[in-house]
Amino acid sequence: MASDKHLADPIVDRFMNDSIMPVSYKYLDKQRLMGDAQADALIREVFLTHDQTKLYALLKVPEAELNNQPDSILKNFLLDTKMLPAWFDVKRLQRGQSLFKHYALEMMTLLGAMSLPYCYAASPGNKALYLSDKMRNAPGKRLMDTASFVIAVLTPGSFSENGTGHIHINKVRLIHALSRYYIQKHPTWTLDWGVPINQEDMAGTNLAFSYVILLGLQQSGYILSDREKEDFIFLWRYIGYQMHLDEELLPSSFSEARQLANAIQKRNLKKTEEGITLTQELLNYYKQSVPPDQADLVPSQIRFYLGNEVAEYIGIPADPMRDKLAASITTFKSAQNLFSTPPDSYAKMLVQHEQLRKRFATTD
Repeated sequence: MASDKHLADPIVDRFMNDSIMPVSYKYLDKQRLMGDAQADALIREVFLTHDQTKLYALLKVPEAELNNQPDSILKNFLLDTKMLPAWFDVKRLQRGQSLFKHYALEMMTLLGAMSLPYCYAASPGNKALYLSDKMRNAPGKRLMDTASFVIAVLTPGSFSENGTGHIHINKVRLIHALSRYYIQKHPTWTLDWGVPINQEDMAGTNLAFSYVILLGLQQSGYILSDREKEDFIFLWRYIGYQMHLDEELLPSSFSEARQLANAIQKRNLKKTEEGITLTQELLNYYKQSVPPDQADLVPSQIRFYLGNEVAEYIGIPADPMRDKLAASITTFKSAQNLFSTPPDSYAKMLVQHEQLRKRFATTD
């Protein structure tokens, strides 16, 4: 049985035995100065030609209808895909998506309770999130948009000939480039932090949506085979490749993902006002969106999954009574999960997501 400290600090402790660093700090420092050259160049061109209205309109076009739009550089960008890498394996990608379908509801729950708060602890990357008006003023809409993207790229068939996964990825690339364009003009931004939404920060987000999610499933009591974990990492490796992440930032195995997460965490996770504010805004949203008895336990549930140290970074203090209750409930559910698989997880997830989508249907 795991020690109490291991249960208390699952993220931190699982990294401590790794002695091999996949990349050097010098390399990661360089990646902090890199964005997405192709997308950034296109956004600069859009502003030079005053085509912002066309860009915003095209970003709102449903992916399945994009082919019907007039030809343009923006349309071509959205429809483009990188040449398949030598390491691509369609069967592994399909198996990775099948794992998502099997645990969809659980993964999307962990997205909000583990992945996003984990990202908020990373500084200076969280400074770009802090300066984003949508993140600060509409955390629920941001959560919905992030969930929509994750569902779009992880659903089986999204990267097939008629799938729209690549279009979703390219839309996010343009949105990131837009954010970089605006945030770098903000009077408080300094290049000491790198460029906003840089390569290292995007790699950390990729790990938060892949490796960290797998840790969360294991903490929840689900037993995953080595092949399932490797295939899910592979799926996000391909997504990161299409997002134009440097290939050295794309782990090829669960072990490499652990090592890269270790390196990025040691460099970036710390207590900051930005991380605390972002987390508080997210918690305020949960308080308004879930039943009061559940909302009271959300901070403790986040603390359970992230561990004491990371929770302190984002301003979630210890609450012994609620922490013990949340841990007991999660441990009880974990014991049940050892002997059962989630029924209709994908269908239930879609119902919940549609309810969330309708809630923000009128939000820009």
